[in-house]
Amino acid sequence: MSAADELRGGNDQATSTSAPAVVPAADKPARSVSALARNEELARAEKMRREFTANVSHEMKTPLQVISGYAELMANGLVPPEDVPRFAQLIYEESQAMRALIDDVLILSRLDEATPGADEAEAVDLLAVAERVVERLSKLAADADVTVCLEAEPVIIQGNETLLKQMIYNLVENAIRYNREGGRVLVEVCEEDVPAGEGASGEGGVRIGIVRVNDTGAGIPADKLEKIFERFYRLEKSRSKELGGTGLGLAIVKHAALYHGGEVFVESEEDVGTRFTVRLPIG
Repeated sequence: MSAADELRGGNDQATSTSAPAVVPAADKPARSVSALARNEELARAEKMRREFTANVSHEMKTPLQVISGYAELMANGLVPPEDVPRFAQLIYEESQAMRALIDDVLILSRLDEATPGADEAEAVDLLAVAERVVERLSKLAADADVTVCLEAEPVIIQGNETLLKQMIYNLVENAIRYNREGGRVLVEVCEEDVPAGEGASGEGGVRIGIVRVNDTGAGIPADKLEKIFERFYRLEKSRSKELGGTGLGLAIVKHAALYHGGEVFVESEEDVGTRFTVRLPIG
């Protein structure tokens, strides 16, 4: 064999052994699935944000139109003097509706962005919170001819007092507003044991704080129970507008409960009443 042949043979051997075959990384499919799931989650979140923004804009449009229209009439001297107080009252009521909506939007935005436990937790007595809520809503209850009773014991949990107060307030306010004349609302605060396997994460044998709000209203149809926690969902749109609801109250209840590592349940029977139960971990 010539030197040239030996050289060619050596090169052939070198070529065949110098570049090992490329083996795809074993975890590449897993990474692709994970990336796809993240993209889908981001797309869902973006869709929810767009829908939320559109709903907020729609909800604000009506009170703004009323305020602007009545204010323009008054500014141009087109309102008889005897009607000025009535127009001023309408403007005030619509501005309060806008304020309530903005407050609820800000609370939900905070809950959307917050990480549970990120804030400094404090010891909160649910009994004291419920007492303040019932006292604050006493006039609304009297005007609606609804009796509110509180059966409670001290229950201390670690959490955000402002959010817990808003959660209980929304439940009791709804129970009053959507009750019947001469109706009753029972607010219960207590501690209970969770049976094994029935906790939010499958845990059991632990002590939890309970907030229950029972009413004697018209009840909620069974096929609507899952929808009532959706943002801007209204069971009776015309009545909700009449009673001043923003459509965000129960969404705040749900997210406030989740923020504290808890959960909320609803049971209802038409023409009998509704019961909301919030379960919150203690400690």
